[in-house]
Amino acid sequence: MKLIGRRQFLKTSLSGLALATLPAISFSQSNPDVVVIGAGSAGLSATAELMKKGISVLCVEAMNRIGGRCYADTSTFGIPIDIGGHWLHGFSENQLAKFGKKHKDKFKIYPEDAPSVVYDGKRKVEANELWRIYKELKKIRSTNITDVPFITLVPEKIKKSSWFDTAAKMVGDARDLDNFSTYDDNSNWYDPGTGDGLCREGYGTLLAYYRKDVPVKLNTIVSEIKWGGKGVQVVTNKGTINAKACIVTTSIEVIKAEKIKFTPALPARKIKALDGISMTYSNRVLMQLNKKFYNAKRIKNDTWFHTKCKSNGVKSPETYYGSLKMGGSNVSLFGISGQFAKDLGDEGEEAMIDFILNDLKSTFGSKFYKKYFIKAKAIAWSKNPYTLGSYTGAIPGKSRNLRRELRMPVGDRVFFAGEATAMAFSTVHGADRSGARAVKDLYISPALD
Repeated sequence: MKLIGRRQFLKTSLSGLALATLPAISFSQSNPDVVVIGAGSAGLSATAELMKKGISVLCVEAMNRIGGRCYADTSTFGIPIDIGGHWLHGFSENQLAKFGKKHKDKFKIYPEDAPSVVYDGKRKVEANELWRIYKELKKIRSTNITDVPFITLVPEKIKKSSWFDTAAKMVGDARDLDNFSTYDDNSNWYDPGTGDGLCREGYGTLLAYYRKDVPVKLNTIVSEIKWGGKGVQVVTNKGTINAKACIVTTSIEVIKAEKIKFTPALPARKIKALDGISMTYSNRVLMQLNKKFYNAKRIKNDTWFHTKCKSNGVKSPETYYGSLKMGGSNVSLFGISGQFAKDLGDEGEEAMIDFILNDLKSTFGSKFYKKYFIKAKAIAWSKNPYTLGSYTGAIPGKSRNLRRELRMPVGDRVFFAGEATAMAFSTVHGADRSGARAVKDLYISPALD
C-alpha cells in the first residue's frame, strides 16, 4: 500500500514528480477521526485543513496517483502536460496561482492573453461573423437566469449563421446548448477572482507541489459507507476503516452510478439534488508537433485555435478548439466537448486522435501528418471509472438550490466536498476551497465530540 507524504518532492527541473514511498500503514493501526475519500484538489485540501487542526485523518484514493482531474502527465512527451484541468480560472484571486507566484524558482505563472487563430477550410480568416455570434451568445449566457435549455434562448437568426455551431462550442463550456442552464451559471456561481491564467509547468504539477506534504493511501477503492450507527465505517478493497466522520470528495457521477453504496441510503433531498446534475464531457487530445509547424504558421505560445464546424445542424456539433504551443512547448492541446466527445471517446483513443488529425490535414494539407506529426495522447474522462466525466453542470429545469443541497452533510457524520459543491464549481481552485469549507462544517458539528 503506497503512502505519499512529506518525502514527496518535485524535481527542480519540474520535468516530473518523484514520488517517495513510505512504509505501509495498516488500517488497524490508523483508524482516524476522519476519513477523506478522494485525493483530488478537494480531498487534498480537506486533509491538509484537518492536519492543521490536529485532527487525525486518513485520505484514501482509488487511483495510483493524486490530483484527480488535475494531473500533469510527465511521461508521454518528456515534459509536464496537463491532461485535465489546465486553466487557472479566477486568476486574480486563485489561491494556487498565488502560491505558484511565490515559488518563482519552480513555476512560471502568467495571465492567459494569447491571440486566436481561425480557419475556414484552408483559409486563415478574421472571422468577424464568428466573433459577432460568439459575443451574442456570451451576452445571453451572462445575463439570463431562466432555468431552461440555453438553446431555447437563442434567436433563430443567430442559429442560421454558418458560424453558429463553432461559436456554440466556444460558449458552451463542455456542454451542448440543449443541456446547458444559464441559471446554474448566474445564480449558483460565485468567485471573487477574474480572468484566467496558466502555469508553464502544468496545473497538475502546481497542485501536486502545493499539497506535497499531504499523505495519501493510493489504490484504495471505497465500495460502501455505513453511517447508520455510531460514526462511519468505510469499506474498501484494503479493509474497513472505522472513523467518527468522513468527507466524500469523489466525482458526483461516481455517487450517482452507485459505485459507492451508502448504508442507509442517502436521504431523498440529496438524491433529488444529485439527479439535477450531470457530468460534462471535455476530452483531450494532446499532440506533439515538429517545431517547424509553429514557425511556419508564426504561432505564439498558448494560441487559441478554431476551425469552422463542418457539421452544422446537429445537437452536438462535431468540432473542437485548440491551444497551440502550450507554455512554449511543441505540444498542443485539442479539446472535444459535449455528447460528441462522449461518443467519440467511447470509440477509443485512436478515434479521437484521428478526428483531430483529419481536420488538421484538411486545414493544413494532406502532408501535415508526414511533415509535422510526432506523437499524440488522448484522454476520455468519461471512460475513467473514478470520474465518469470531466466536471459538473446542472440539468436545465433542475438547477434551483441544487449546489447548496449538494454541500449539506448527512447525519452529522458524512460531509461532501468537490467541484460540484463549490461556489466556483467546475474549477480546481473552487474544489480546493470546498475541501476547506467541508472541514469547517465538520468542525462545528457534533461528529468529533
